[in-house]
Amino acid sequence: MKRMFFLASLALALAACSGHTVHRVEVDLLSFVPQGSRSGTLSLTQTEVRLPNDPAGQAILVPGAKTLEDGRIVLQVGLQNTGTLPADLTLEVRAGPQSDANLYDGTGGDFAVKIVSLTLNPGQAGTLDGSLALRPGDPLYNLIKTGAFRLGARVRVNSGDQVGYTLNQAEVVLRLRLFNLIP
Repeated sequence: MKRMFFLASLALALAACSGHTVHRVEVDLLSFVPQGSRSGTLSLTQTEVRLPNDPAGQAILVPGAKTLEDGRIVLQVGLQNTGTLPADLTLEVRAGPQSDANLYDGTGGDFAVKIVSLTLNPGQAGTLDGSLALRPGDPLYNLIKTGAFRLGARVRVNSGDQVGYTLNQAEVVLRLRLFNLIP
């Protein structure tokens, strides 16, 4: 009888603990960008770079995304103005449904998640930070909960003659409560 009580108590304790377990999912987007594309130069002839280069962005599948608690996107691009003119730069993080073939055309459900700008004088270095937190009710949060989405970014030189860029960090971190899938 003691053994039966112990096993029942253990099963109940494990069930209670598992209901509070939060799983962390990390996607290193940097690994999807070829090494040779992680840095380069923006100039008067090449005024923007897309990361990844595909206009559809990077497809991300998240099994169990319906149990999304919260998360964050971390995206940082290091910049160095190597030209002779002040440079005005913009980082735009975009997202869309998995069916969208071009995240940058404003059709098919894609949208700008975050846009940040920076001005660098000649010889000056800086960082464009497109990081953001995911919270319930945000459009990106709702898109991620569908379980399949696309994510992409572009760095654009709006003025200036030459700027070096390096993609320092690109990742998606999600917190899921997978035991909420159990009825």
